Parts: sequence; C-alpha cells; structure tokens
Amino acid sequence: MCIAAPAQIVEIREEEKIGFVDFGGVKQQVKLDLVDEIEEGKYVLVHAGYAIEVIDDQAAKESLEAWDELLDILDEEDKEFQAAADK
Repeated sequence: MCIAAPAQIVEIREEEKIGFVDFGGVKQQVKLDLVDEIEEGKYVLVHAGYAIEVIDDQAAKESLEAWDELLDILDEEDKEFQAAADK
C-alpha cells in the first residue's frame, strides 16, 4: 500500500526542480519533477520524496483532518498498549 501525505509548499527552487514543504511543522525537501503549475503556499501530495499532485485548499484541509484523526487513534492505541505492558 502506498500513502501520499499532504504538505504545503514553503519554498521552490525552480532551477533545481526541488521544493521544501511543511508537514505540520516538519520541513522536508521534495522533488517537483512530477507536478506543474506550483507555487509557494499551495498544497501537494508527497510520496517517496516526490510531490505527485497539486491539491486545492479544501482537499488539503480534508486530508489533513483525516491524518489528524488517524494520528489521534494511533496515539490512543499506543497509550493503551503501554498501559497493558506496564501491568
């Protein structure tokens, strides 16, 4: 299974075809070879170090909310696992 995560473009270096994106406070370099019409402030889906699709603000918001829900569930499961392990 492949998962692409949404991120906001914070810097573009067109001559190198790379950009820097923000994953909720974590900055990462990504390749921009697969997307067109990008600009700082827009959202992209990132997979394996490549921006693979530009998404609109509404799609980004919905995707980020889903990621937050997933992370909350995983965090809760981790707490339950740790509590069971401590017994």
